[in-house]
Amino acid sequence: MKNFKSEMKKFILSKGADLVGIASVDRFNGAPVGHKPEDILPDAKNVVACAKRFPNSVVIEQPATSYHNMMMILYNQLDIIAYEVAIYIEDQGGVAIPIPSDEPYYDWNPDKVHGRGDLSHKHAAQAAGLGRLGKNSLLITPEFGNRVQLVSVVTNLNLEADPLFEDELCPLKCTACIESCPVQAITVQQQVDQKICRSHLSLKLPKGQSIYGCRECRKVCPIGVK
Repeated sequence: MKNFKSEMKKFILSKGADLVGIASVDRFNGAPVGHKPEDILPDAKNVVACAKRFPNSVVIEQPATSYHNMMMILYNQLDIIAYEVAIYIEDQGGVAIPIPSDEPYYDWNPDKVHGRGDLSHKHAAQAAGLGRLGKNSLLITPEFGNRVQLVSVVTNLNLEADPLFEDELCPLKCTACIESCPVQAITVQQQVDQKICRSHLSLKLPKGQSIYGCRECRKVCPIGVK
């Protein structure tokens, strides 16, 4: 399946993905019950992880409306890419389940204001060799830093997994993301308290819309910024 894998990755990149990798399901053994690839597709063998980058300027500069709009665009484009991947795999005789790049998902704790997608895209991307998780729990890629959005497709195709990215991208002594958080939501254990984070993440506009406003921990990360 090596030639097929190469052709499939070329196809995915041609559909607009900036990065793509393959992770075998055994790399998800530590995932929570109900959130493993086999929970989505019983005979799953691999997960295809895709990433699209943000424009750096939208992350760094104001206004928040542009950042929010870019988030929505990326979610939409990634879901379309995942759809194209699923059709491509089905045309080759396989089964493929695209996982929503954002909502909807089943797992929601209203007390903790904590949500968990059907499959963790950032852990899938790390398992597929696209990068490593940083202290703010976002995926860091060598090419674009943490300025990426992600999507995943679970498949029963028996593909060769890509090698893991072994280098540590997040500098050991760097605490820029932790220190930048306006509400101290990032813990030293590389976790984010979603309840605290969500209390500041959204911004209410005069017309009543709620938009993504805060991106400080994404903005200050020095990795991948050209």
